[in-house]
Amino acid sequence: MASFDLDQLKAFVAVADAGSISAGAAQVFRSQSAISEQLQKLERAAGAVLLLRSRQGVAPTAAGQRLLAHARQLLALGELALHDVRRELRRTDLRLGISDYYRPDEIAGLLRHLARHCPQLRLQVALGTSAAIARGHAEGAYDAALIMQVESTAPRAAGAGAPLRREALAWVAAAGLDLRAEEELPLVLLPPDCALHRLAVERLRKHRSACRLAHQASGVAGLQAALRAGLGVGCLNASAIGDGLAVAQSPRLPALPDCSFRLILPSPGANAALREAGAALHAYFA
Repeated sequence: MASFDLDQLKAFVAVADAGSISAGAAQVFRSQSAISEQLQKLERAAGAVLLLRSRQGVAPTAAGQRLLAHARQLLALGELALHDVRRELRRTDLRLGISDYYRPDEIAGLLRHLARHCPQLRLQVALGTSAAIARGHAEGAYDAALIMQVESTAPRAAGAGAPLRREALAWVAAAGLDLRAEEELPLVLLPPDCALHRLAVERLRKHRSACRLAHQASGVAGLQAALRAGLGVGCLNASAIGDGLAVAQSPRLPALPDCSFRLILPSPGANAALREAGAALHAYFA
């Protein structure tokens, strides 16, 4: 059965992370020529170009990006296997924070994927606003995080990497709700530290649309319930518009930007089990 050589994968990951062959060679204590040979063998085995070379260094191709996620997971698994054989393997807690706006029906699949690929993990999962999750990760309360950011306004979170998925934001209300009789638009929102709360209020003020806070929910499930009950209009990402809700149409409602979901992985200095969990998370979304 054909498979990849782990030494070649290690060279590939080192070069991709370092951004150049010479810097990657130094990381794995090999000569530049030896690393170049390893990369050539790996590309022949893959049947694809994995790195684009230029005067500025190297960057993974699309095929290289896909292999990179698998390579990290394979190398982490190899390290874990060694610790297991040596009876050094310990149960590891993974504290994972997930944005409340992320699709709830996908969370179960994500957790099953982690449990299957990282059986040594004890999962601790918390749902909350992206602001609270990102702040908790920065303060060390979470090892990994899945957050949502508004594309046009929020600065990119440090270490968040490329977006996993972009979605449109929309004004949402109960199907058939008539807003024309409302002198002030009744808003249904999460607390003010939520990015979508701030965005909704800011856009309406700039649009000179009078509004009032009709209901403040503590989570997205409560927000959806209040919207279905006809308490007002809110702002949701496309995948959070469920049954009984519809995109609200009114000249009083301004255009909204897109949002993106981003994955913040465990730091490179984390233990092997957490790095493997990070690779499994990345592979799930690849």
